[in-house]
Amino acid sequence: MDVESRLRACQGAWQLQSCRGLDSGFRSNVFSCVTAAGEHVVVRLAATPADARAEAAALRAWAHTGAAVRLIEADLEHGALLLEQIRPATQLPSHDDDTAVCVAASILSELHPSALPTFAFPSLADSYAGHEQRARDDIEYEQRTREDPTRGLAGYQRLDAAREMAMTLCGTADYVVLLHGDFIDKNLLWNGARYVAIDPIPSIGDPCADVGLFAAYHLPAGAILERAGAIADRMGLTCRRAQSWAAIWTVLQTCQAWREDQAELEAIVATDRFESLLHE
Repeated sequence: MDVESRLRACQGAWQLQSCRGLDSGFRSNVFSCVTAAGEHVVVRLAATPADARAEAAALRAWAHTGAAVRLIEADLEHGALLLEQIRPATQLPSHDDDTAVCVAASILSELHPSALPTFAFPSLADSYAGHEQRARDDIEYEQRTREDPTRGLAGYQRLDAAREMAMTLCGTADYVVLLHGDFIDKNLLWNGARYVAIDPIPSIGDPCADVGLFAAYHLPAGAILERAGAIADRMGLTCRRAQSWAAIWTVLQTCQAWREDQAELEAIVATDRFESLLHE
């Protein structure tokens, strides 16, 4: 069923009106709508029914925390989620590490202790291959469209080392949690009182993986490892593990080759410090 048909089905089932498209990611189509009672809500049409089921299960597991967007209803037949609309929905800003470290540590410290639901989430070890494949697809696209065969090579050359370290970390975690899986600036929105997390790609794994992912995406790139260490320290996690995960995600980011700070990323992943975090 196409997007328009799925949206019409949701409008009928949930009595929605005034639906307009919002900026969407590669995994979903998102619409701002108004209920019959005048409440502003969001309809998220996931890429697949499986994505919708996993996201709904994660949001239900975190509902008691207040640290994630509230799930109102789910229509899994149409792969649709009805969510509260966060306002003003300002995303966490870059280039402010004091705030970023505080916010990231606070939200993850609320999400991670939640009891693991019975839903069959994938393990991070199993889902990692998908992250790597996306990086491989992206570097091919970026090199071709930019006509630059050297772009992203510093990351590409370290993919094997990153994968081996990721599997080592997955196999040696002291405990596992329900990971957000896409814990980055654009998915941390201000609701007028606090930042809340949206759009998870959930899996089960090492809590340091979410810390490292956030650190790798947040700008400036030059502070990635310090940022990961600072968040881990606030959460009582092992600094070195968080920094190794940050190095892994930075390799994938460098390989994807789309960021404006690409030159800085390429220089960073080639340093001895990053190399050492991928070969312990």
